Amino acid sequence: MKKSNCLAALVLAGVLGAAALAGCSAPMADTGAVYNPGEPPLMTASHEGRYERLGANGCYGCHGSSDAAEVFLAQAPALPADHYAGGDVSTRAVDGPRAECITCHPVEQA
Repeated sequence: MKKSNCLAALVLAGVLGAAALAGCSAPMADTGAVYNPGEPPLMTASHEGRYERLGANGCYGCHGSSDAAEVFLAQAPALPADHYAGGDVSTRAVDGPRAECITCHPVEQA
């Protein structure tokens, strides 16, 4: 196996392992959170403290667009295109202010 393939496999394993420890790999229960069209959705109560522990990269790990994150997008809503630099998902770069996830998406209070 080439050195670059080994490194890529190690990085992927590390990212997936970190996401599993953060709880992103576990299916999320439907909490019945009220979503009002036109407003940013609330984070479910099960996300309490995740942003504080993991920052925007923790959110991006499940909701972003990358080779490693695609596994989690089956159960986590993907970031909309307007959250990426230039409105282009293919950049895989979150637009600066959008990295402050909890500003618009506070945790739902049970």
